[in-house]
Amino acid sequence: MSAFGDILEAMVRRVPGAVGAVFADWEGEPVDQFAHIEPLDIQLVGAHWGVVWSQATTRLGRHGLGAIEELLIEGERAIVMVRLVNEGYFVVLATKRDVHLGTALRELQRGADTLRREM
Repeated sequence: MSAFGDILEAMVRRVPGAVGAVFADWEGEPVDQFAHIEPLDIQLVGAHWGVVWSQATTRLGRHGLGAIEELLIEGERAIVMVRLVNEGYFVVLATKRDVHLGTALRELQRGADTLRREM
């Protein structure tokens, strides 16, 4: 596993209820991932949220509202958190619905910071 994969694995393991994480570029292409689900499934999560991230960033920028740093999407059975790593890269953390949100957000920030330093 690469250094990025090690960072993602540590992040997922520190969040009880985390399903997986993916580090991706602005197009949603995975750089690396770690998950308790199929690798393709977590890669698709990254790809889908990469599109959302890109579109939201573009639209907010057009209105002078600045860049997105973090997105949080709560679903009926899951939560998906997306955090900016640096220009053009983001990290996605997917969790079960009953995750401790404070822990997940703290570890997402910690993971993004660590990924940024490793780049």
